[in-house]
Amino acid sequence: MALPFPLFAFESRQEANEALADALAASVMLSHEQGRRARIALSGGSSPEPAYRLFAGMDLDWSHVDIALVDDRWVELSDPGSNQAMLLRAFEAATGVTIFGMKRATKTARESEGMLDPPYASLRPFDAVVLGMGPDGHSASWFPKSPDLQRCLDPKAQATVLGVDASPAPIAAPYFDRMTITLPVVAEAHLVMLLIFGAEKKQILTRALHAPIAIAPIRAAIEAGGNHFVALWAN
Repeated sequence: MALPFPLFAFESRQEANEALADALAASVMLSHEQGRRARIALSGGSSPEPAYRLFAGMDLDWSHVDIALVDDRWVELSDPGSNQAMLLRAFEAATGVTIFGMKRATKTARESEGMLDPPYASLRPFDAVVLGMGPDGHSASWFPKSPDLQRCLDPKAQATVLGVDASPAPIAAPYFDRMTITLPVVAEAHLVMLLIFGAEKKQILTRALHAPIAIAPIRAAIEAGGNHFVALWAN
C-alpha cells in the first residue's frame, strides 16, 4: 500500500540509528548556517537512545544546540522511567549542549503546566522532532482514551505542553502521570521523524492510516507533519 509519507527501510537497526543521527546533525548544521541556535525535541524510550548517542558523538557546535523532550513520565530523575535521565546519559559527550527537562517539583504534571509552558514555547518552532509509536498507536504521550487526548490534539491549542492522565491506557503503566508537547508543536516543526522497529510496528503504522485518530493518535502526527514527516524503519 502506498504511504502518504516517505518510509525509509534499513537493513539493520544500527543503520536506522545512524540515519537518524545524520538527519539530526544535518538539521543542526543548517540552523547554524542560518545564524541561529538549533532546537530539537526528542522522544524517550530505549529504541532511540543508541541513535542519540551517535548524534551526541558528532563534531558539532553543541553550545548552540537546545534539546527538549517530546514527553516524559512524571517521575524523579532517579527513576528508570525518566526520559530526561536517559537524555542526560545519551548526551554526555555533547559538551555545551542545553537540555530542557520537563520534571518540576509539583506533585502532578498538570500543576507544572504554567511554569513549563513558557520555556518550551520559547524554543518553537523546532528544527526537528523525533517521535516514537507504541503498540496501541500512541505517540508522544497522546494515548487512546486519555481524557486529555482532545486537548493535546487540538490544532488550535495555545499550550506548548500539557499534563496528561494516561490511566485509561494499560501500556502506560505504571507511569500514568505525564507531560507532553501538543499537536501544533509537531505541525510547525521543520522536520518530523518517526523511528520504529519490527514488523509489528510497521503493520500498526499502516493500519493507523485508516483508523480514527482517537484510536491511533500517531495519525494526528502524520497529518500534522505533512510534507515534513518521514519514517525510519528496520526489522
